[in-house]
Amino acid sequence: MESSERASNLSDLGALLKSLSNKPAVSVRYGRFPGGGTSGPGPAPLADQVHDLVAELHPLWKRYVSSRSEHPSAPQIEALLEPLSADATVDLMTKLASDNLVWSGSKLMDREIARDTVTRIVKWLGPGATWWTNRQGNSWDPVTAYTFDGVVAGSDGEYFAVLIQVGED
Repeated sequence: MESSERASNLSDLGALLKSLSNKPAVSVRYGRFPGGGTSGPGPAPLADQVHDLVAELHPLWKRYVSSRSEHPSAPQIEALLEPLSADATVDLMTKLASDNLVWSGSKLMDREIARDTVTRIVKWLGPGATWWTNRQGNSWDPVTAYTFDGVVAGSDGEYFAVLIQVGED
């Protein structure tokens, strides 16, 4: 897909991501990096987007956070993000969109619909996209000050997609 065609179809990426959103638990962010590209292959520009999304969520979740607790900074988030393959991205993003991190067995949305949607998101960003997460199996490094969180963020160098689930018990 040509860059100009992708820019005009950015709303398609947004619609796909928004269909996975289930606020306040699951939130998304997407767009084009300022200047049309990132600076380097690492997760720094995505960490900035994750940090900004967490800041947007704070009004919805602030009652659960101690006044002494702070969300990690963007550089701290960057340091804890681990790369994911495209297949692992589909699996993890599907899980974060459909399964509640706090209450095992509680569903947020139909898993098959989530998988189809996530597959389309991964395809939209293309085979050259890099994907990152804070989760390894059942453990994670927190990107928020909340008890539970899981994030998947990806970019093709020009466009990005972020999905995060947060929760408290």
